[in-house]
Order: sequence, then structure tokens, then C-alpha cells
Amino acid sequence: MSTAREQKAYQRLAAHLDDAPLGAPQAPELVAILAELFSAREAEIAARLPFRPTPVARLARELDMEAEELEEHLAEMARRGLVFRARGAKGARYSLLPVVPGLLELQFMGGEVSPRLRHLAALFEAYYRPGIGRALVEAGKAGTPYSRVIPVGRVVENRQEILPHEQAAKVVENQEYLALTTCYCRHEAELLGKACGAPKDVCLIFGPFARYVVERGLAREIDRPQALKVLERAEDAGLVHVSDNLARGANFICNCCGCCCLFLKTITALDAPGSVAPAAWLAVVEPAECSACGACVDACQVQAVSQQDDDPAQVDPERCLGCGLCATACAFGAITMERRPQAPAPPGTWPELVQRLLAQRRKEV
Repeated sequence: MSTAREQKAYQRLAAHLDDAPLGAPQAPELVAILAELFSAREAEIAARLPFRPTPVARLARELDMEAEELEEHLAEMARRGLVFRARGAKGARYSLLPVVPGLLELQFMGGEVSPRLRHLAALFEAYYRPGIGRALVEAGKAGTPYSRVIPVGRVVENRQEILPHEQAAKVVENQEYLALTTCYCRHEAELLGKACGAPKDVCLIFGPFARYVVERGLAREIDRPQALKVLERAEDAGLVHVSDNLARGANFICNCCGCCCLFLKTITALDAPGSVAPAAWLAVVEPAECSACGACVDACQVQAVSQQDDDPAQVDPERCLGCGLCATACAFGAITMERRPQAPAPPGTWPELVQRLLAQRRKEV
């Protein structure tokens, strides 16, 4: 049982995590997660860390600690997926990881199965509705969701108006460093006995964060052809490509189901379609061509397609993600993908997305 001082350390860290771009809504469940992940001393240090990678010498001055002692703590927390470490010519830089994206993903990326991980999965599941899910819903309501959908390549590949960030293959081809890791969402669901059976080895990570997780043994480096094959496997498995809501410099492409995955589960479990930015496409059914077979209904991960009796299928435009899975499932060619009128453009870069998220949250206060 923790002391009052230890509880205050975890509460201070929880409050600091709420300063991250997506936030961390305060709840007892969050404090319980932090008490499981951090020692009280680590929580005291983490509560004073910035979210931007910073050299140890500067952090030591700001925290009034000896640099050597501080780096020992930071290196250990980086090993456990609690802080981010970026290596460079001038030494390591560290930053606190947000709850999402960060702490949640890194606990389950390794695919480990143990009583501790099952307990941790239960803690994160308890925090989903009052915390993580709520943060994703609020970001969507404010106008800039954290994530967005990229359509299945073969349903839009011949469209002249498609932009590079709207093509998963182009996103992959523009990366210098790529890694493949376990789908942390489906692994968490598996630990809770709720697995859907979809492939888990289909999540792609890019850039500095990919280097960090490979260094920690939570992912393996792959090349572009291998990454393109991952996209194909995901599409064949009926999974939705989801990336961060950027026009340039994507950090990941997750391949998501509507039952387990953090982003799409927020649509299905919390009935919040605006929590994920749709692709700039919309599924349209040609009634005369529809056989009412129901394949499109089964293919849709977010229940945007419905079909009653022998009537043609119908698409809810407010719920449709524009992923194209229903079009690939239709053997009769009754579904086409049309560009949405006035589709919102994603933020250009990661700093722009961060600024938009923070600005939205300041307006809520």
C-alpha cells in the first residue's frame, strides 16, 4: 500500500501527463496505472520531464540533480518504455512519453504474456472510457482528430486526384527507417481474453520512435518491400490502415479492427465516428448492381454499412471511414469510392498537429 507522499507523486505525474497534446483525463484508474509502472521516485522525476527530447545535462540543471544519477534513472525508465530516448552525436536526449501515444503502446508491443501484463491490460481497459477513449472523442469533437484513415490502395490507385498522404504505399516509400511490431491493441485484448483472431504482426512504425523500439527489442527493422507486403496482408485480412493525422512525416501505420483497436474501438464502443478522421473518400452503392449478399456489411469494421432483407446495401456517410474495404469485398462491383466534397486537409506536419491539439484543449478549459 502506497504512502500519502507516494500517492501525491503519482497524482502530480498524472496531472503533468494531462499537459501532453492529446491529454490524459484525470481518473483514479490513471493513478493506478502509474503506480504499477513507476516507482515513487521515478514518478517524482517524470512529473518534471518535458515532452520534447532534451539533453541530460540540461535536465539535470532543471531538476537540480547530478547528471550521472539522473541518467541512471532515465536509462532504466527508457528500458521499461516510460520515457523516450533519442541517441545522437552529442549524447542521449530524453522526454516523458504521453499515455497515448506512448505508455500504453510500449507495454504491449513486445507480445509478452504474463500475470503482470494481464493485470496491466485490465488497468488500461478500466481507464479506456474515462480516459483514453474520452481524450480521442474530445479531440475529434474539437475538429482535429489524432488519427486518420488511409484507403485500401487498389480501390483508389488509378484516381488522378489522390494525394501522396492518401496512399499507404507512398507513405511507406517516403520513410528512411521502418520497423514492424506487434499490434499492441490486439495483444492487450488477447491478454484480457477478448482476442478477435486478426493478425497481430502488422503494425508499422517509422523514424526516431521506430529506432527506439527496435533498440528496446520491441520491434524489428524491415525494408520498404517488406512493409508493402505487410500492407497487403493487412488488407487481405480486412484491416483498416490508420495513421497519425498528418500530410507529411507519418510516424506509424496501424492496421486496425473495430473490436480491439484503440482508434476504431472509439468509434464502435463509444459511438464516436468523428474521433478518427476519415479518408477523403466515401463508399457509394449502386442499387441496381447490389445483390444484397451482405459481404460489404461484414467487411465494414465500424458498422457504417447496413442491409435489410433483399434491399440494396446502404452506407452511412457520417460513419463511413472511406477505407474501401467494402468495395474490395463486393464481388459485383456495386460499390465505388467517390471523393468527399470538401474533405478536410490534415495538419501538414507533426508540430502542426501538436499545436492544433494543444490549442483545442486550451479552448476547452
